[in-house]
Amino acid sequence: MDLVAFHYDRSFVLDALRQGEIDYLEHVSEAAEADLFRHLIQRQVVQRLAETYPTPRQKEEVPVWIYLASELSLKLHGAQAYHALPRILRCGGLIEALGPELGGRKSLHPATGDVTLACPGFNDKNDYDRQTPCDQDFLRKFARDTETDRLHGWFNREVPRCLRSLGLFDPEGLFIGDASYLFVPDNEH
Repeated sequence: MDLVAFHYDRSFVLDALRQGEIDYLEHVSEAAEADLFRHLIQRQVVQRLAETYPTPRQKEEVPVWIYLASELSLKLHGAQAYHALPRILRCGGLIEALGPELGGRKSLHPATGDVTLACPGFNDKNDYDRQTPCDQDFLRKFARDTETDRLHGWFNREVPRCLRSLGLFDPEGLFIGDASYLFVPDNEH
């Protein structure tokens, strides 16, 4: 029988790390995030949300649901900028949930201990090895080009409809969400 116990004691953990007393350390949210994304992908939640998303693109080279999943991953980690995507994907659970066909593979370099990603991507335009399923610049440009009014309308109408159709509201029709406000000066998007 395996018994795993967790206790928050920051100074104990830091002292143990400094003395080399910890053989293995796993960030708990990686497994929880992978489970969340597996659930969202298996139940077709992100795919169904992507069907009604007000995409700014005429041609879809990267699936919109990958954009939405990447955005969710960034938000779960509190990332404020898109250039954090490669780092978030290395420590988060989205790559694990996508599997090797879409998300690629993580590998640990034996000499340095660095985690690297090798992802197939969604188009054949790149002549270099991809480190993420989609480029951080794609995310930034996709978000920038999405019309603000259409995005608000989608979030206020289509997202609740999708969540309701999937039975994600309680019997009274309530869904608890984060209503925090992020102030970004001089940015209409």
